[in-house]
Amino acid sequence: MSGSCRNSWSCSAGSNRKVLMTRKEAIITGVAGLSAMAMAAQSAQAQEAAKANPEVEKIRALLKAHDEAMTNHNLDGVMKCLTEKAAIMGTGPGEVWVGPEEIKVAYEHFFEGFDKGEQDFQYQFKIGGVGADMGWLMASGNVTGKKDGKDIAFPLNISMTVAKESGDWQIASMHFSTLTGDEAKKSN
Repeated sequence: MSGSCRNSWSCSAGSNRKVLMTRKEAIITGVAGLSAMAMAAQSAQAQEAAKANPEVEKIRALLKAHDEAMTNHNLDGVMKCLTEKAAIMGTGPGEVWVGPEEIKVAYEHFFEGFDKGEQDFQYQFKIGGVGADMGWLMASGNVTGKKDGKDIAFPLNISMTVAKESGDWQIASMHFSTLTGDEAKKSN
């Protein structure tokens, strides 16, 4: 080994190319790797805990019922998923709808964005938690569908706070976001 390897944390033996890493760089790399592993383990534990809790599955079923009602332009079905004082927040400034009347108008507008029955929600990530009468769920994925017979697709993030009313989970607040404008065009 050459003299330059004696003071380094790591070097490549058996090749003409030397990979030098100072002790400080090696420690930082190690800590970063351990942090990434810890975060992955925490995420896996949270997902396992969520899967083990049947109440979280009920909240996931609530999101599915909401999505199915939305896909079918079923305003009554959407409203059955919400508490009386629900609030919905969209992506842009001013996109906040509170109470049944504002939410109904918002969903009637949302329904104009896709053909009835032609929307599919595909979530790659869902995590949630529950307390005695409150819970939460976050989901991220993609929506595919049709508008005027033409294919559409866009990414979607959703976060929900849910409340238990008369023994059933209902959406108390929901926030959704998706790419808009130039960012949406880049993702398609």
